[in-house]
Amino acid sequence: MKNFDSFGVMIDCSRNAVPSVAGLKRFFQMLSGMGYNCAMLYTEDTYEVKDEPYFGYKRGRYSAQELRELDEYAASVGIELIPCIQTLAHLNAAFRWREYQKIQDCDDILLLDDERTYELIDRMFASVAGCLRSRRIHIGMDEAHRVGLGKYLDAHGFCDRYALLLRHLDRVREIAKRYGYEPMMWEDMFFRLAVGGYYRNETVEFPAGVLQKVPQDVTMVYWDYYGDSAEYYDNMIRSSKNLSDNVWFAGGAWIWGGYAPHSRLSIRRNALAIPACIRAGIRNAFFTMWGDNGGECPYFSALPALMHLSLIHI
Repeated sequence: MKNFDSFGVMIDCSRNAVPSVAGLKRFFQMLSGMGYNCAMLYTEDTYEVKDEPYFGYKRGRYSAQELRELDEYAASVGIELIPCIQTLAHLNAAFRWREYQKIQDCDDILLLDDERTYELIDRMFASVAGCLRSRRIHIGMDEAHRVGLGKYLDAHGFCDRYALLLRHLDRVREIAKRYGYEPMMWEDMFFRLAVGGYYRNETVEFPAGVLQKVPQDVTMVYWDYYGDSAEYYDNMIRSSKNLSDNVWFAGGAWIWGGYAPHSRLSIRRNALAIPACIRAGIRNAFFTMWGDNGGECPYFSALPALMHLSLIHI
């Protein structure tokens, strides 16, 4: 019996290198042969959005036709291609254009409670909904450390930033529902705004007032590439499940930080993380291949680490 229902990868298609359609098809075929059944293309602004000509302009973005082609091929080899977009932060490349600077709060964060922001997000959903058949979607929302502290602060003054995040999430959920999507998101902002940090080697008990406001129809994704003990992963997973009953795990297939993969690091840490997920009953997992700092390392170089993971899965 396989340990996971959904077992996949996330390929960075935004940080300095946009993989070719031909390369991704070859990669999907290899993933399928190793027992993976889903994949996510991490696209910040590297996909075509109708009526948004500057979204991904000069960035090697995927056209709608290319996304349909990738989806068709992925499905033919048993891979569910799940869209992965950003609806809060990590949009620094888009903010180079004046059109999007209008809705830039600060850093790489969207200006919340602004109707132009939600017009853009609606168009993001419309674009991927017309290209990919999956009705699961990753909406990002991680690492928005200074949300509400830029233009939002200038316009509205200090506010409860946890309430601001929840209000924004409600708007995004409404849009997702219109397109028939079941959203998932990185969970770290709930930790950061509710209890003052994310990674910690003890179980977090969230205040009742926080838990009552966590939407149960949004899957929380616990992402972690750093732990070096089984106890640490057990504690983090318990904390995540205290936040929500609906949790996926995201580990790392380390190809970031240089020209060569950190396969030993990937194998050592996921050898601790995956058994912890199995013990806790987490049934869905994927592994990120980030292109931080230049995208110098080929994503095919993650194959040894991904093969190791597939053996745990099977």
